[in-house]
Amino acid sequence: MTGERVAGEAEQSVTVGLIIRVAPYLQRSARSQLDVALVLAAMECRLRLYFLGSAVLQLLSERDLRDAGLPAGYRAWASLPELTEAAFFAETVFQSHLTGSSGTQSVSIEPTWLERTAMRQHWESCQRLMVLQS
Repeated sequence: MTGERVAGEAEQSVTVGLIIRVAPYLQRSARSQLDVALVLAAMECRLRLYFLGSAVLQLLSERDLRDAGLPAGYRAWASLPELTEAAFFAETVFQSHLTGSSGTQSVSIEPTWLERTAMRQHWESCQRLMVLQS
């Protein structure tokens, strides 16, 4: 039965890598990136979220969302692991940007920090890959 699904057999979920490149508060495209992730979670895809550069600032939990015209639910990045298997990654070089004079800023979910080359190797293992930008 090549290509056919047997009744009652669970469908394999696909691993989708999302490369997120837009910092919060620059445009509303940061919200559309979250919307894409939520749709994929609803489709029961396994998510690998790669925040490049200042895009990792989307994970900060202490920002005032009204400045960007975003709803309170915008912090929903942290809800993704409740909806589907999700892993968050960010560039090691940007880790220092989450540290202020009073110490580390609060993030809604802690990413795994990787060097850019290691991150690239990691996302190449995803079955599907999407680059999300403005």
